[in-house]
Amino acid sequence: MGETGFDDLEFARQQLHLAVEELNGSEMTPQLRVQLGLLAAQVAVAGRLSALLSGNDTADSDPVDTQPDIGEAERVEWTPAVAAQILRSSTPAGYRLVQALIAEGGSAPVGRLTELTGDSLLRAATQSLNVAARREGVTHGLPERRLIQAIRYPNPLTSKVAAYSLPAESIPAFTAAIELLDDLHRRLHE
Repeated sequence: MGETGFDDLEFARQQLHLAVEELNGSEMTPQLRVQLGLLAAQVAVAGRLSALLSGNDTADSDPVDTQPDIGEAERVEWTPAVAAQILRSSTPAGYRLVQALIAEGGSAPVGRLTELTGDSLLRAATQSLNVAARREGVTHGLPERRLIQAIRYPNPLTSKVAAYSLPAESIPAFTAAIELLDDLHRRLHE
């Protein structure tokens, strides 16, 4: 992790996953296949080195176990209780971001989200939610191991974030959690 709390390895995994998703089903040139293969190998090696250096892995373990999963992710069981705990563990900015995403159907452009939340920057909110989801143990089954997905357009590798989204399967749980927490807040302040 960098000095500013930026996780280089997670970023590389995210970019690799986005590239694979964007190119899925399209015809790739041999050069592009080689580049993606090299990137995947670099991410796998970096993950293995990171695990070895942090003491979470041993040199005797099978390297296949430490490679990033860019395919089908484990399924997360989304319940209002899990969603509510993530919201409680998040910052107020994170809570506002989820409220705005739910109001927009689960995904919205950055400009619309800043308008709805009143926050000029969304980075702190997305980080807060991703950390809260990690604490709850649900990130293992999420794309790029992040709750808040950054959508970069037109190029997922180099473009700025154009929009953010929640995993589609989490939307009913977050909708119910926000209703419960808002109701609780109203009752406490009546």
